[in-house]
Amino acid sequence: MQQRLDSLLSDYDKGLLSRRQLLAALAAVAVSPAIGSPASFQARSLNHVSLAVSDVDRSQAFYERVLGVGVVSTQKNGINLGLGNSFLGLYKIDDRPRIHHFCVGLDQYNVNEAADKLRELGIDPYVREDKPEVYFQDPDGITVQFENKKYRG
Repeated sequence: MQQRLDSLLSDYDKGLLSRRQLLAALAAVAVSPAIGSPASFQARSLNHVSLAVSDVDRSQAFYERVLGVGVVSTQKNGINLGLGNSFLGLYKIDDRPRIHHFCVGLDQYNVNEAADKLRELGIDPYVREDKPEVYFQDPDGITVQFENKKYRG
């Protein structure tokens, strides 16, 4: 934050900002919770989005035809279609098609450390017992997953 304040004052001294612009910028810095407080996690990618679909084979054929993608991995109830460095998951989860969750890729991901940090933030994570995956809900109930940024299903 100190660097941002110094930069604003320097711009004002050089005549690049009016007094009104300086005061507005200082007010914005003062009320911004992001400035001066580092993020708890540093997201590196949108690793994947998983869809709950009614028919995995039908959805696979659709996305292969429309997006020109192919299978990069399979799991017991679905598949993952490659999208550059990320993927689109298609899973038979229940009979309600929807976006099931999205996954954020992190550097140096450790499932237990991520879960502990979420708990420190007052968030109750779900850690899978069979895989090193951690999930949690955002304020609207949307499921978010953390994983290593290189995860491919």
